[in-house]
Amino acid sequence: MGVDIADIADTPSANDDKAVPCPNHTHEINTSVSQRLNRWEKVEFVAPADMRAVDATDKQPDGAYAWVVIFACFVSLMLSIGINDAYGVYQQHYQLDEFPNATTTLISWIGTVQFLVMCIGGVFSGFLCEHFDTRLLNAIGAVIMGVAFIAGSYCKTVGMLMLTQGFLYGLGASFPFIAGTSIPSQWFTKYRGFATGLALSGSGVGGMWMASATQSLIESLGRPWAMRVTGIIAMTAVLAVSPWMRVRLVPCKSERLVDWSLLKDLRFGVFMGALVFSIATYFGPFYQIPSYSVVVLKKSQSWGSNMDTLMNGLSVLGRLSVGLLSDFVGPLNLLIVNTALAAFAILVLWIPFESVGMLLATVVLFGFSIGGVVSVIPVVAAETFGLARLPSIIGLLFIGYFAGGLLGVPPMSAILDNVGHRTNYTSSIWYMGVLPLCSLALLVLMRLLITRSLRARI
Repeated sequence: MGVDIADIADTPSANDDKAVPCPNHTHEINTSVSQRLNRWEKVEFVAPADMRAVDATDKQPDGAYAWVVIFACFVSLMLSIGINDAYGVYQQHYQLDEFPNATTTLISWIGTVQFLVMCIGGVFSGFLCEHFDTRLLNAIGAVIMGVAFIAGSYCKTVGMLMLTQGFLYGLGASFPFIAGTSIPSQWFTKYRGFATGLALSGSGVGGMWMASATQSLIESLGRPWAMRVTGIIAMTAVLAVSPWMRVRLVPCKSERLVDWSLLKDLRFGVFMGALVFSIATYFGPFYQIPSYSVVVLKKSQSWGSNMDTLMNGLSVLGRLSVGLLSDFVGPLNLLIVNTALAAFAILVLWIPFESVGMLLATVVLFGFSIGGVVSVIPVVAAETFGLARLPSIIGLLFIGYFAGGLLGVPPMSAILDNVGHRTNYTSSIWYMGVLPLCSLALLVLMRLLITRSLRARI
């Protein structure tokens, strides 16, 4: 059921600078206001009435310390998610050089397990972030990440790499992943979209330089030493910024591992469905374009890895641009636009053509648009469902991330193996292109459930 502007116009805001007091000096995360800005109608949403939070620090939002926190989140995401974004380089190396007799599907499960464990671990780490010091949890995650890659450097089989590079790394990365994704929105009221986009751009920056660095390390030192160097860098850098990875608000009551009450909200259910298809879309091009460049376009492996680098670079611009614009146009509006652009890139620019020029166009548009998609998802969650329990809310969303991970790369790789026989990518690309269309349909439905005003800033 949609929220009418007139019905909520006189209620206090979840994002107001002056929070409504609740017992024990807590902040009530209640309902929000509507206002006009630059001809856009600002529509915010009804959050659960019992969602209360206490200050976890005396530091104020929007201040200098808040930007230090954003930098810490940037670095944590740059290494945790950036390494996962660069897995396409390892996929290319394993597929073409180290394990040429293994199926694409089997090899892709290393990166898929990495992401899936990161997501399911995010559900638990989101709960832990509400009960324990996030700075300590981030540091523990950093150590596990480093150990995972160093241990993976000694592995000689796909199964052992799945255990170390996949499972163990994903477990460690889940802590900086959940903290870096959920903390930024708590520290800002004025420029929440831009600040969150800036923090999340760290994953794109990490994927950008990590893809090139990994390829160079593999060519010069070999895959084992490439993993050791990566593990040491990740562990050192994330440990260094952990002292500033702290939440600003913690809920008054937080006994539940996951806030299942949100599923009673139809808007949240639709949002979860859209999220599944968006995440399923995300990794396909990153994993398959490097090998597509070699197999179909007859380019070198380094050229293929450069496509991953370019996509990650454009995703940084997408995250920053959408983060800035969301404060003025509305995060949900921009999520819809960027999802439509991602579908256009795959279905219109990539599928009909097998040329270098059109692949470059696909990489540019998809990289920019998908960066905007992933950066604005936490902002939509914060604006729609409240800040107090954002870590556990995003933990619930990570269940959607998990489902999206299963729906994305494994079926794409299976299609490439069994239909395309590892040389014809057309069917796999078609599958990639249908996913954002499904997400787009659900996002439009979510918007209609909120308001039917085309000018609503939501």
